[in-house]
Amino acid sequence: MLRVALDPGGAVVGVALVLLADDGAEGFVDQLAVRADHRGKGLAQALLVDAFAAAREHGAVRSTLSTDSRTGALSLYERVGMVVTSTWLHRAVDLDRGPS
Repeated sequence: MLRVALDPGGAVVGVALVLLADDGAEGFVDQLAVRADHRGKGLAQALLVDAFAAAREHGAVRSTLSTDSRTGALSLYERVGMVVTSTWLHRAVDLDRGPS
């Protein structure tokens, strides 16, 4: 399900892509994006709430997403009732330099 936010002129300013997983019991927010010049207006929060409602209408009993901690969006997710259930630690090495 693609949820879209438009500005008054009809231009797309935000989207949420919601997939049904776990035999339809879970709404998975695969993508959430708001155009940079429209951030801070509550559009991401509204898109998430709408995505949850759409998933619920299709039989989902929970909604989930994965995020990178570097996005700074954790507080947004917590404001709409989401809780952290697992944390993954990502490690990387620059192959041009080798290990430190």
